Amino acid sequence: MVPTNAGLDKLIDLKWNFAAQNSMVSFNSQGFDIVEGQFVRLINGMFFDAKDDDLKTRIIKWIDFIPCHYNEPEEGELDEIGFSLEVYDRLWQADLFYQYPEPADFKYDKLPKINRFIELFGNSENSEPTITSFLAQQENHFILNMGFMGTGVHSQVKCEWQSEEKDEIIPDFFVVRANGYADIVEFKLPKVKRNTVVGRNNREQFSAEINSYIAQTRVYRSYFEDPNNRRWFEKKYGFKVYKPKRYLVVGRRNDFECDEWIEIKSDYTDVEIVTYDDLVDTVVSQFYQ
Repeated sequence: MVPTNAGLDKLIDLKWNFAAQNSMVSFNSQGFDIVEGQFVRLINGMFFDAKDDDLKTRIIKWIDFIPCHYNEPEEGELDEIGFSLEVYDRLWQADLFYQYPEPADFKYDKLPKINRFIELFGNSENSEPTITSFLAQQENHFILNMGFMGTGVHSQVKCEWQSEEKDEIIPDFFVVRANGYADIVEFKLPKVKRNTVVGRNNREQFSAEINSYIAQTRVYRSYFEDPNNRRWFEKKYGFKVYKPKRYLVVGRRNDFECDEWIEIKSDYTDVEIVTYDDLVDTVVSQFYQ
């Protein structure tokens, strides 16, 4: 693993888990050199940099560096480039059956996946669908289950209105709890555009951006207040939703640090704002109890 100094600072800021990776780490390096004239193989190489407060990640699963020679031609002659593949005479059979090393236990199987999640939301070039698509993969459901006390995760479930003519709604995730009822988890981007709390002199309130996100989730509450919708939904999908808690995952912890935010937050009984840092820390802490 080779981070630049800027990349290392960003990994630390994002709480990327170095202990989760079974790897050699190069700190404060100028990169690495390929030995001239020798065959070199790089497997599972990770490279990190930071630009404009974004984490830049490059992962090389497998690359072979094959020595080659180049003869400078005399005038009127052709260029000559040559290389040898004889090294594969002894490598091909082992390569054919090569398996990437797997973690030995549950903890070290999951922690690298959390690092992949951190790498995604650490780069603002990644969109909301990119983040939710990652979490929707079966192997990554544990992040939502452990983060929101769930026993099952359902993504992109279509909710059709039964008593009204309205467009269907599709929450990001339903997280089913042990009692068989599901809560709703909605993701927004980890970077907020402005201050999350505005106003002063005891008139503080959430910013228009945060209020718009909350407003988008109100339709979910309205949908499940209709018993016809609830009956249809349970029959179609096999789990119950009634007066669900709505979790809105947005921003970083330093976006919501002021005391006024805690006061305003208490006014919302069925909406919980969770930062990306909160989600990661909640999941990771359960591996170290």
